[in-house]
Amino acid sequence: MDLTQRAQVLHQQADEIAATLVSAVWGHLPGYDDARMDVEDLSNVVALNVRALLTAVAARRLPRGEELAPAAALGQRRAIQGVPVEGVVASWHAAERELLERFAAAGPPLDTVGLIDLSHRLASATDTLAEASIDAYRTTRTESAGHLDQIATDLVSRLAGGEPLDPADVEERARLVGVPAQVPHRAAAIGLPPNAGALALTRAQRIILDAVTPRLRSRLLVGARGSTLLLVLADSPGIADAFARAATRPGVPEGLVIGLGEPRPRLGEAGGSCREAVSALEAGLRMRADRVVVPFERVVPEVLLLGNPLDARLLADTILRPLRPSPALIETLRVFLTAGLSTRVTAQRLSIHENTVSYRIRRILTLLGAGSAADLVRPDILLALRAEELLPYDAPRVTPG
Repeated sequence: MDLTQRAQVLHQQADEIAATLVSAVWGHLPGYDDARMDVEDLSNVVALNVRALLTAVAARRLPRGEELAPAAALGQRRAIQGVPVEGVVASWHAAERELLERFAAAGPPLDTVGLIDLSHRLASATDTLAEASIDAYRTTRTESAGHLDQIATDLVSRLAGGEPLDPADVEERARLVGVPAQVPHRAAAIGLPPNAGALALTRAQRIILDAVTPRLRSRLLVGARGSTLLLVLADSPGIADAFARAATRPGVPEGLVIGLGEPRPRLGEAGGSCREAVSALEAGLRMRADRVVVPFERVVPEVLLLGNPLDARLLADTILRPLRPSPALIETLRVFLTAGLSTRVTAQRLSIHENTVSYRIRRILTLLGAGSAADLVRPDILLALRAEELLPYDAPRVTPG
């Protein structure tokens, strides 16, 4: 039974062979999953390529003409779907191995010469189709890179904008750029103080992305909101620590802050995480944080104050009004509370004598009507001090009463 006859037998099994190949790569090769492609569509394309290989081997020639079209279409689709090119190459090798076994099992055992001939012809035919796929893949990636980046940027802008989104539209856009829409996503906002300059932010962006991208499970969506760099990414364990390490890498500009939103169950719901990330970033910048990650959950009080500036200013002016004539008292109160009510630590941090601190604390207790130092740990005092720190010094003040 020669190779032509064996190929004729295998032609009748083309769909079954394609199904076997799909099972071998689905979920095992990078990008071959529900997030990137439809399994039925993959089976149809694989079946066409299997038939092209069988025809070429039977005719003792390389695939040509229209026989190359399905292979080129496969490469084009994988490029659009964001499947790594290594996965495409590996899928062709899997097909070659499967067909070699099928040819050998389709008739009597082949002798050494026949097996070598089969291996050579099948390898040559597979290489020809794989080359057609890779050429189409590279051409498509080159042509579509800018377009896909724009889709990703627009998707981030829409998520961050707060407008109602159609889940089907979000998932379709996510599929185009190779992002799994059904897994948890969260946002990160990267920013610098206003006087840092655009070049500093660009440098910070490059350093952060280079450090974090290898840890990601899928494509990172990059966009912007004003001068803030906004990232949307599939959540994964340790991602917050990865951002924290990236923020301290050499070359990161001073004053950089990364605001981190809470995860959402799926991409279409990540808009809330975008807004949380931006709010956490703003809080971190107002608190003059430096090269750190600021999770939203840790700055909820600050976000509430920033979101209600008039009320925050009224609170600060009402609570701290008795101390206003002496700014040193406000600063002493702030340091005293952060020092755990320690007179000694407060004196060290302010570079003054402990007796001076004790005197100021007594004055503060009298002016605020507090009976003891412990009474200063009140929510209204803590929030008033935080509002004083967060709100710009030139913000309009509200006169109590």
